[in-house]
Amino acid sequence: MKLLILTCLVICSLAAYTVEGVGSEVLEKSICVSLTTQRLPVKNIKTYTIKEGSMKAVIFITRRGLKVCADPHVEWVKKAVRTIDKSTRRNVSQSKPTEAQQSPKTAVTLTG
Repeated sequence: MKLLILTCLVICSLAAYTVEGVGSEVLEKSICVSLTTQRLPVKNIKTYTIKEGSMKAVIFITRRGLKVCADPHVEWVKKAVRTIDKSTRRNVSQSKPTEAQQSPKTAVTLTG
């Protein structure tokens, strides 16, 4: 009897583990079911992704981590994407060290 109960417990545990794994994979995907008509302030947008498929959308990710789907053909969405792209390029170019900022190349000689 104990063996039967133990077997059932193991099967239930494996089933719960398998179902949890499938559910977490589905939750990770970004799916838009509707598009916002409300304009988002660009200063609140951290980044974006573009989703193709049955419903084309720009998914804005806000500084608070919220994902907002918007129509990529609307003018304010296009402007927001351009502004974010410019800001990203500016930040990348500013973070690259110049020749003077790079560490000097020195040779070390060991004497013994």
